[in-house]
Order: sequence, then C-alpha cells, then structure tokens
Amino acid sequence: MSYHAFLSYSREDEDEVTRIAERLRDEADLQVWFDRWELVPGDPWQEKIEEALRQLNTSVVFIGSKGLGNWQAPEVRAALNRNAERRMRVVPVALPGVDVKDERIPLFLKNLDFCLVRSLDDQPNFERLVAGITGVHPRFARAAPAARPGTAAPEPIDPNREAISYLQGHLENDAISFFVGRGLMSALTPCDITAKLLRSLELIGEEPPAMLPSLDLAANYYAVKSDDNRLQADVASILRQGHLEIPEAYGELALLLRDLCTRPPGRGRRRYRHLVITSVLDTTIEQAFLRAGVGFTRFVQSASGKRLDINLYDQVELGGSGFIRITERSGYHHSFPLDSGEDMDRVIEECDARSVSLDQAAGSPDATQLATIFSELREPILYKLHGSLDVPDSFTLSTEQYYEAVSRSPSRKAVPDQIAQILSNTPIVCLGSRILDPDFRLSYYLLRECLDVRRGQIRRFAVHPRDLGDQRDCSLQMGLRSWSRLANWATTRYGVEMLDMRSELFLRQLRGGSR
Repeated sequence: MSYHAFLSYSREDEDEVTRIAERLRDEADLQVWFDRWELVPGDPWQEKIEEALRQLNTSVVFIGSKGLGNWQAPEVRAALNRNAERRMRVVPVALPGVDVKDERIPLFLKNLDFCLVRSLDDQPNFERLVAGITGVHPRFARAAPAARPGTAAPEPIDPNREAISYLQGHLENDAISFFVGRGLMSALTPCDITAKLLRSLELIGEEPPAMLPSLDLAANYYAVKSDDNRLQADVASILRQGHLEIPEAYGELALLLRDLCTRPPGRGRRRYRHLVITSVLDTTIEQAFLRAGVGFTRFVQSASGKRLDINLYDQVELGGSGFIRITERSGYHHSFPLDSGEDMDRVIEECDARSVSLDQAAGSPDATQLATIFSELREPILYKLHGSLDVPDSFTLSTEQYYEAVSRSPSRKAVPDQIAQILSNTPIVCLGSRILDPDFRLSYYLLRECLDVRRGQIRRFAVHPRDLGDQRDCSLQMGLRSWSRLANWATTRYGVEMLDMRSELFLRQLRGGSR
C-alpha cells in the first residue's frame, strides 16, 4: 500500500490524532501511516517507523499541550533532517489549545508554517492540512477525486474563505503584512494619470484611446521631454486634484489595524509589528488611518534610495464635534476640523517630521539612529516604498527610475533591516495589485532578498477581482483573458495565491473573525 503521509504524535494526544487520521482517511481519501493502524503485537516497531520515514515524502507532526512525546522527538529530528535535504515535506499541526510560541516546540519546527487546529471539527484548517499533505492548493488541482460509492462528494474548498481562515489563525499569535498597490486608487486611477501626461505631450487627443500604456512608460516619456523633478511636480499636482476621495478598502484596513494594535500582547516572544508597504503616491492611506483614530509611523523612501523621511503620528483622538487632535511625542498637538483637507495635508507632511540616511553600516550613527527610531515607533508602520506626493525628490515612477532602483538593490539594501525582518517572517496580503502591474513587480524585485528567505513556508495572497478595474488598463485585459494560467504562474513565479475578491470585503471578513 502507498501512503500519503506519516503521522508523528505523542501518546498523550492519541485520541485527537486518531480522530484527525479518520477524517483524512474517510473525508479526504488519503492513506496515512498511523502506527496504531499499521503495527501489530510483536512487530519491531522502531524498524517499521524508520522504514516509513525513509520511504514517505510527507510527515505530519502533531503537537499537543504537553509538547513532543519521548519517542516523537527523534521522529521529528529525522523528518527535519530529510526536510533540510528537500526529500520530505514537514507539516506541523498545533492541536487545540496549543500556543505555537511555546518554548517546548523545536526551533526548526517554528520556522515552518503551522496548521492551527482550533477544534477537531475545524473544517477550514482541516482543508489546510489536506493541502499541506498533498502539496497542491485545492484551487490548482485539475480534478477533484471521485467520491467513494455511497458517500457524498466533499464540498469544493472556497479559496477566499480558506485564506481568511489561515490569516485569522495566524493573527492569534502574530502579525501579517500588507502591500497596497495603485489598483485601489479610486479618484484618479493610474490610467487617468497616464492619459493626462500623454495629453499634455500631445500624444493623444481629448478622446482617450481604448487602451493605454502603463504609467511607468508614460512617465518615462514625460521625463525625457522635461526631467524627473518636473515629472514629480506635475504628477503631484495631478494627484492633488482628486486624492481626497478615500477608497473603501483603506477605511477597512485602518479599522482592522486599529483593532489589532489595541489588543494586549500575547505571551512569549514579542510578535512582529503590523506593516503596510505601499506604492501609492497620494496621502489617502494616511488620511484613512487618521480618520479612524489610528496612530502610526510613516516612512517615505527617497527616489535615490539613500534617505528616509519619517513622520510619527503618536496619539490620534477624534472629537465628537468633528475635530481631530494629533499629538506628537514632544506633547505638541495639532487640532483641526476633519473636513479640512488643507489642514490634514499640512499635518501629514509636518507632524513630528525628521529624515535619516539609509546607511546601515554596523555601528554607524545612521544605523544607530534608525535602530532607536524603530524601538520607539508607533505601530502600525506605513512604508511608502516609491515616494509620496508631499515629500520632494521621492517619486519612483518612470521606467528609468524603476531600472535604477532595482540596479541599486544588490549593493544597497532596499529597506531597513527592521522592515526586512518583518517581511521575512509574516504572511503578506497584496491589495489592489495585479501580478502584471509594473509597480507590483518593481516592489517584488526590490524586496526579493527578504521575501525569498522563507518562500513556501509563509503564504502570500493577492486580493483583486479579476474583472474590476480600469478597462483601459493593459494588465487588466490580459488578466481577464488568462486568469487561471496567470494564477498558476503567480504561484510558481512569486509564491502568491490570487484571490478573486474585492479588497474591502476581504478585509471586512478578516476583521470580523480577528476581534
């Protein structure tokens, strides 16, 4: 008989593991090597277990409230050794009531993505366990296995619901990171900006064409005619014409982060901070955070990659009379009406502002100052990787600027070590980003060094409806015509699972189960 997985467990957890093994056999039609089913009295059980571990490609390690059992520990070490040789997949499973930060859990197991079983009837995480054993996400399976005679076929797994369940389980003990792309800009889409730039160059008329080039290419044309400084000034002027309209998804993201950042810290090690990295150039995300009463720290990276402009919005209070009060660490406060866009822009630009060099040489004054800032900052962290309209010389917008940014990244780290550490160790949710969008691909290659550290162990998602967006956008049209192929390619190339869902709905459901 061929087996799909070896089950490693402690005798203390035998009843729970038996129930899960039965579900794997009866509901998922998986054959598992479970010693209670395979061994008979008189068998040389150690040899049988060693033989199973040598022959099988997957080991499921169940961890109960009392940690690893005496004979389970060597099984786990053997499985991890084979995992290091890329000869075995190891799927750690935390049984009900287990804290994955427990010091009794081996460190090398903690480096793997856990399946958190909240109860023996936890269907979403049972489906995750099945996917972990097979190594194939259910969405990409070519055909569902035939149901056994006399049994009902299992319901197809909803990838959106499964992703939300996974992230909610992760948030019980740690943080997730978000990447917000330009696809969520509602007042002025990238195609709108492209059309305005090309129209000013007299390359198109008042009636826009059905399809437009990407914004980075249009910006490059514009920079060739003038220069990079003029490009930033004119694009900033375009953005100010419509940037006060805040997308609904930004408001949902702000509410989610507000709830997460006010929760008491869990036991054990300090969790990673909540991080939002964005390619959006206007200040609508900052406005959404402030309007939700969320204090945060903002980093804006310069186009040269050598400077960070930092703002700390330490305490944000919303008054009942339509006023907002933002207090700096020094005690100085800004108070103004919520409906005053000019005051909001001024405070976003000026509040507790400072700049620091990105020279991270060990022991340098800049590295020391940056470490101090990160130790004192207010989370969540908003990191604007490609600049902000209120910060001079910060835009990374044209194709030429994209090339220059990527060419610098091998010799100079794209982001501070503290940001890279968060990205390396937390799941990532991309909102409003299509895999083919230039700003998504630039961001990926700038951050690739830290994103590749635990690729395949920590999951990443891109949330964007396949048919929602500006119809003039080339990447939208290409995605519509080859969604399934693009989804498979995104998983293979970038390790990103594409979810066909509106960002605001996804965030609302994620928030509903994370309170």
